[in-house]
Amino acid sequence: MDRMKSRMDSVSFEADLSDPNPEQTIKRRKAPVPAPEAKPAEAPAPVEAPAGELDLEETTAPEGKTDEQPATTEKPAELLDENGKPIDRKKVSPWKLTEKLNAKNRDLMRELVELKEKMGKATNLEQELKRIESVEARNKELEEEIKYQNYSKSNEFTEKYQKPYEQAWAKAAKELAELEVLDESGAVARRANAQDLIALANMPLGQARRTATAMFGEAANDVMMHRQRIVDLSEAQREALDTARKSGTDREQQWGIKQQAVAKEVGTLWEQSNSEAAAKVEFLKPKEGDNEWNGALDKAKGMVDRAFGRIAEVNNPNLPTEERAKIIKEYSAARNRAIAYSTLKLENSKLRAQLTERDAKLKAYEDSEPTGGNGSREAAKAVPPGDPMARAMQRLQKSAVAAPNNFFCPSRPQ
Repeated sequence: MDRMKSRMDSVSFEADLSDPNPEQTIKRRKAPVPAPEAKPAEAPAPVEAPAGELDLEETTAPEGKTDEQPATTEKPAELLDENGKPIDRKKVSPWKLTEKLNAKNRDLMRELVELKEKMGKATNLEQELKRIESVEARNKELEEEIKYQNYSKSNEFTEKYQKPYEQAWAKAAKELAELEVLDESGAVARRANAQDLIALANMPLGQARRTATAMFGEAANDVMMHRQRIVDLSEAQREALDTARKSGTDREQQWGIKQQAVAKEVGTLWEQSNSEAAAKVEFLKPKEGDNEWNGALDKAKGMVDRAFGRIAEVNNPNLPTEERAKIIKEYSAARNRAIAYSTLKLENSKLRAQLTERDAKLKAYEDSEPTGGNGSREAAKAVPPGDPMARAMQRLQKSAVAAPNNFFCPSRPQ
């Protein structure tokens, strides 16, 4: 027995079952160190089955025996089979257990990838909600507009009036098909149909009741009930359409009044803004006596007013191509001039500053000119050419140099 145990230990293998890939941890079990001979009084130690044997089939532990494992505070994750029942790890071979773990890992990884994709799409959730709110608001606005333009095409009319009317007709036609129409002798002539109900609905009440009694006998009251229901629903539709039509007319009148008020306000603001700009901006002011300036200013005003006033006409399909091109050209010119205004104004400011600086320099230069010899900026008075002595004295005065105060001259009084 000891020799058999020794041979089994020498050829046995072991693996780490806690590793995700236990087949990669298989290694030969080390031969156990022979234990000292047990005392006769002590019971022999139990023999444990070697862990990690290369057994590809499911193994079952002997009844009444369990593998002893160290107590742990954390239970291992529970595995479930295809039916959702827990799997006993002790009864499954390591290889099949590894396959199940790998399959579960693949499923979890796939779920993780899908979750990340969903989270990526969720980042735009707020924008999508705003877009939906915008679409719903637009739909509500259009639905309100349809109520005044063509109420019969609106969802409100369909749900409130059209559907009940169609349902009443369907119910009446179904029940009429079960009735029989009688002839003048009281015998059955044929099956009733929807045309009979239409004829009754278009008759006055008294005539319709007499006709229904003659045609349907005891079932006349049932037919008249359907007639009354259909007549009431038809009348409700007509009244709703009339009310919507009247409301639409009133709304158009109110809208026209508002449009006139807005147009008047726009015209007033337009004139006011142009007047304020013309009084404030130097380029827009006419200059008295400068016909060239005033002519150019009037020409520019006319071109811009035409461009702004006719820009709405370019979408008119009946407008000739040449006229459309002319309007667009003038509007483009007005646009480009408006763009160039800021840069030209800046350049004009720089040129004015340079001109002011040069004027200041020229003024300083003029102030530094030599005098005419008489202590003033005025030139000496011209001497008649017939007086040679006076001309000589004038030249001497121009070339004379003032003597210093301490200069000694015998003829000069001290």
